[in-house]
Amino acid sequence: MEIIDQMQKLAVRNSNVKGAEFECAELSESTFKNVNMSRVLINDANLSDLEIFEAQLGGAYIHSIGLPPKGHPGYREDQGEQRPLRFEHCELTGSTITSCNLKNLQINQCNIEGLTINGIDIDALIKRYQSEPEQTNQSPKKQSPSLTPLLNRTGAIFIPVRDIGKARDWYCGILGIPAVSAEIMNGHLCPLPMEGGGIILDTMPMWGGKEPGGPPTFQTPAFMFLTNDLAASYAFMKEQGAEIVTEIENDHWFAFRDPDGNLLMVCR
Repeated sequence: MEIIDQMQKLAVRNSNVKGAEFECAELSESTFKNVNMSRVLINDANLSDLEIFEAQLGGAYIHSIGLPPKGHPGYREDQGEQRPLRFEHCELTGSTITSCNLKNLQINQCNIEGLTINGIDIDALIKRYQSEPEQTNQSPKKQSPSLTPLLNRTGAIFIPVRDIGKARDWYCGILGIPAVSAEIMNGHLCPLPMEGGGIILDTMPMWGGKEPGGPPTFQTPAFMFLTNDLAASYAFMKEQGAEIVTEIENDHWFAFRDPDGNLLMVCR
């Protein structure tokens, strides 16, 4: 059925409109209640002030949200900045937020167990911060020349690789990380979602990555992977085809090379 006349109000009830298409439609102030909208596609739409509540969004893929960027047909010079969004009472367990602008984002009264940002365990970081001795009530101490603006902890570790896609798949395989959760960014780097400091694979275009041989690799172990079962880890790395450089030494560690030749270590 094709409706051509403009209508003040359209009411559709107890209807099956599976496969329907709405194009160039004015749907402001519409209400969708008790509806099955699985596999619905909303594209190139203005959803300002949209409210979705008491909805199941399991498996939903929400991306490219925001005002049209410069160069987009819908871009306007006077569009300003997007107004903030609000997420309340949402079940986001196991969800992934990648390549998003989270400037001034506030997270309040949420369960953040297992939450990581660039591989950093935020829950553990907050607990460590809260466990540090309270300094506010102490008398100010004279600053020492040795004070530094650097923090006494490290962030993610960069590993130089030649093929970012192959490296992503290999590292995800040995670490048990779904490859789909490790997004390749800007064509040359890939943060791996891990506990602790995290790892970022990078073809290092600024540091030799554009040369025929690729960036220089680790010729000495720069860090260690941890394990609770050293023998099983040794056998596993052999099964993965890694170049085993040492046997298990002192019942504590062994070394291997990744496909790019980086010398790495596993310790218990």
